Amino acid sequence: MRSLILTLIAFLATTFLMAQEPVWIFFTDKGPDVACLLENPENYLSQAALERREHNHIPFTVQDLPLYQPYMDELGALAGKPLGSSRWLNAVAVNINPRVKNEILTLSFVKGVRKVAKGKLMEANDPPKEFQLQPQNIIPIPGYGQAELQNTMLKIEGLHQKGFSGEGVKIAIMDAGFRGVDKIEAFDSVRSSGRILATYDFVDKDTFVYDYDVHGTQVMSVIGANMPDQLIGTAPKASFMLFRTENRFSETRQEEYNWVQAMEMADSLGADVIHTSLGYSVFDSQEESYKYENMDGNTAITTLAAEMAARRGIIVTASAGNERMNSWEKIVAPCDGDSVLCIGSIDRHGNLSSFSSIGPSADGRVKPDVVAMGSRTMATSSSNRIYGVNGTSFSAPLVAGVVACLRQAHPQRSNIDIIQAVRLSGDQYALPDEKYGYGIPNAVFADSLLANVEDLSTVKISMEEKPFRGKKPEVAEIKPKPKAEPQKKDQVTFTVNPQTDIELEPKKLIISTKDSQAQIQTYTLYKGNQKVILNSKLISESLDEITIRTKHLLKGNDYYLEITTDAFTERIPIILE
Repeated sequence: MRSLILTLIAFLATTFLMAQEPVWIFFTDKGPDVACLLENPENYLSQAALERREHNHIPFTVQDLPLYQPYMDELGALAGKPLGSSRWLNAVAVNINPRVKNEILTLSFVKGVRKVAKGKLMEANDPPKEFQLQPQNIIPIPGYGQAELQNTMLKIEGLHQKGFSGEGVKIAIMDAGFRGVDKIEAFDSVRSSGRILATYDFVDKDTFVYDYDVHGTQVMSVIGANMPDQLIGTAPKASFMLFRTENRFSETRQEEYNWVQAMEMADSLGADVIHTSLGYSVFDSQEESYKYENMDGNTAITTLAAEMAARRGIIVTASAGNERMNSWEKIVAPCDGDSVLCIGSIDRHGNLSSFSSIGPSADGRVKPDVVAMGSRTMATSSSNRIYGVNGTSFSAPLVAGVVACLRQAHPQRSNIDIIQAVRLSGDQYALPDEKYGYGIPNAVFADSLLANVEDLSTVKISMEEKPFRGKKPEVAEIKPKPKAEPQKKDQVTFTVNPQTDIELEPKKLIISTKDSQAQIQTYTLYKGNQKVILNSKLISESLDEITIRTKHLLKGNDYYLEITTDAFTERIPIILE
């Protein structure tokens, strides 16, 4: 009987916990003493934040005040300890039992209730490819090393040569962790000059962020790495605030709240630029998911918070998302924000990356705003090695560094002016579309606009046709090998001297195009004339190498591979022994 009772208690406890759900509870106001509190903004914001607002003629408002504590106390009696709160949204995040929800809605100071959503990192699924810490196939012009192509594509060298490298500009980054940033060479100069201004882990509630995940390290290196002739970011002299808001080790539903709270902390500490490579769209639970119609700039919690940050003079940059090959396909929040600079991804030839989310916003605005190189973007790992990484997670921080340099060069211009200058500098501004937005930004052109045009709304860009996409850059251009004469075999045309390197190891088949510098687009294995369906769990991929574990394949000499790259297509016979 005792065992049965214990089992029943455990079941009831589990059922109760499962019934709990995290929600936002919005308050109607901030109490009766608002007028008095507004007289002392220095109690709530740093001097840097106040100076930014004064410079941009932005007033201290009710939204900047903390939540009214008596409301918090009364709500706590029903809902328990809060997960956190947002002064901008005038809301508190709590775990509640749905049965308590109706009672909470009867409270006179409660305006409404909304579920908390989960976020995800904006990185493509392609595993990163490591390179040695030496420039490869690229002649470094200003010492960018392996970052030369991704940097010069944006013409950022024009600002760096004028002395604008982000110095004095404060960039806040929200991510899943910054493993190694406190140790590796890429950030030696950032640490030695005291340019890591603040850190906070909103998951574990402490200030240590240098573990958990390397994603934030890679993102930060694209902006702030400073290793001459090896890897230089787009804003190598900027200062940083590092916030961990995403938990990669579990699927908690608090990350949206963490994100908003980090935005508010960045504002209070005086951030000039806030960058996020996190996005919100479809989640595990359909009930928690947004719909494309919600990508209208006025619905998603993160979008609302990003727009509030923009109203406070902060430049917000965000990854467009990696959804183009998925059913969602479109941009994700907070990229739909009207004042958020939304960045998509292109490859080294200027073609849209296969994963890069497309626009427009649900209400028809141009999104993404611009694009940058997010396919094989060079970044650092936590062990100070240089990787080629894929995703709008890495195209977006390139542009975040550009706007930081523009902010340094034009401290008198507003955040909206800088964003508009970046849009105007896009190589297809007059003919935007849902894939590339306004195109690839030009930092030199944006700098000139900010220096010479007071009212950017008067700028007219004429363009007869869109730029040709897909032309290989002159730097590091690889000439393909002469095509070999094919021969016939069993009614399948094979390539005599294939450019693809095929290596058979015990229980493993390795396909590589490293020597030809071509990027693999599709590959298909056939047995005779029948296509072989491969289990994705048996495959690891990068842009120039595929490894297939062959232990489940039959032995024989009638296999062949059909491989398509961005430079050639060929068929190669395979003998599995």
